[in-house]
Amino acid sequence: MIKLPPDLVSRPAAHAAAVIGLAHLDEARAAVARLADPEDAEALHDFRVGLRRLRTLLRAFRPELGDAVPKRLQRRLREMTRATTAARDAEVQLTWVRVQRGEVGRRPGLSWFVARLAARRERAYADVGDHVVPAFRVLERRVRRALNHAAAPTGPAGPLFAAAAARGIRDQATALEQELAAARAPRDADAIHAARIAAKRLRYLLESLAGDGTPAAVLVDRLKGLQDLLGALHDLQVLSEELGDAVADAAAERARRLHALALHPRPHTREHLRRPAPATAGPLALARLAAGERERGFAQLERDWRTVGLAALLRDVRALADALAAAPPAPSPAPLGPAPRPLRIRYTHRAHP
Repeated sequence: MIKLPPDLVSRPAAHAAAVIGLAHLDEARAAVARLADPEDAEALHDFRVGLRRLRTLLRAFRPELGDAVPKRLQRRLREMTRATTAARDAEVQLTWVRVQRGEVGRRPGLSWFVARLAARRERAYADVGDHVVPAFRVLERRVRRALNHAAAPTGPAGPLFAAAAARGIRDQATALEQELAAARAPRDADAIHAARIAAKRLRYLLESLAGDGTPAAVLVDRLKGLQDLLGALHDLQVLSEELGDAVADAAAERARRLHALALHPRPHTREHLRRPAPATAGPLALARLAAGERERGFAQLERDWRTVGLAALLRDVRALADALAAAPPAPSPAPLGPAPRPLRIRYTHRAHP
């Protein structure tokens, strides 16, 4: 969790939101530098989280920030996040499949599917290194310049951050309640995905208020459990779709190989024998495991969150929002000080393809 000034709630909302946005931008920049390390398995995840936190903040505090960060830059942040999805999905799927190998055994097609995912991950990472990283370095400077300008103490102070944060928290709590209500079965993939996004956005807003031991920090921890569960369900849905494509592709590729062999019989070469052969048994076994895990995960969602768990969480979230909205301005707020100086950054690392 990022470290923020403890008096942010008593500062003008636009200034405080810009300060938090700069911290999220720093997170993303630090993660980009780590992408060059092939041993750093979390660099891409942290980069994506930094971008999502920044986008959530700009969305939640749009009334206070206005066009401080132009919409075209916000669209590019969204596009950049989406451009990293393929790499992260392949990474998550490979991890899950490797955990399940003991359950599947040496069924035909398993090695072929693992090789397929590994090749997809390598291609996606190469795309991130070749296109996303250079684009981020340009975009980061422009967004940083805009946020530095918004953080400057100029003009009327406007509403305090506490009141603006209370509004954003209430709005996002309502969105989470509505989206989760629409997820009535494991097959309701769109509703589960929307609830997952709503939980993330609510968590990111609460994190901006969460010092050690504060009520917001406790709520963040509770919300993380729901977010992790919804995230696991979403990942399993994406994996199930990939497994369906893999089964179809394996059958088609095997048919093409048999057809070619019937037309041009030839001895198998050593290279041909080394390549994993396409088959459907392994992917189908994985699909059954994924379906069972989705059923169990959704049952846990129903048991732990559908009624009492979610109601209690949202009650406490809204109580925190009410307390923020009712908080009087600090009698002697800390001076805002000069606007942060733009950072001069020299990049010396290249992303690992």
